[in-house]
Amino acid sequence: MTVDLQTEFQTYCAKLPEMIVNGHDGEYVVIRESQPFHFERTYEAALNWAYDKFGLERFFVKKVTEDFAAAHFTRDLG
Repeated sequence: MTVDLQTEFQTYCAKLPEMIVNGHDGEYVVIRESQPFHFERTYEAALNWAYDKFGLERFFVKKVTEDFAAAHFTRDLG
């Protein structure tokens, strides 16, 4: 099974300027579908929050940064 995170990544790109202006630069955002839900200071904290909130449902965690060289991670849900 292929996990399609295109919607979440598009949301990240669209909301990035707003998230930076609102003081979230350097934090990690949890996005589900087309909604940024939560911000944390560490990847681990964001991931833990997302698992508590969404369980094994699809979600996206990414560092809020203008540097697109940052790595993307997902786990195989298949």
